[in-house]
Amino acid sequence: MRTGNAVLLVGEVAAPHTAVIDRVLKPHLYAAAGIEWYLLVDQESLIVRLHQRQGDHYLERATTKRGEVLELTEPVRATIRPEELLP
Repeated sequence: MRTGNAVLLVGEVAAPHTAVIDRVLKPHLYAAAGIEWYLLVDQESLIVRLHQRQGDHYLERATTKRGEVLELTEPVRATIRPEELLP
């Protein structure tokens, strides 16, 4: 999501063959770019993790798995059901 010139939230779907890039490199680059929120979806387990930037890294703020619901109130309002994200 983008407002003006600021990216508020970036989402990533981590696949097994890109796991290191998706879980290590990209979050580092997103934090360095000043992106406040990072949402990571694990393609295999359908676990969704919401992270918030803390300086130059991210801290996990919420975790949701298949059958659960993640209700976001910031940076946007959204309801996320992991099983509905991927076919």
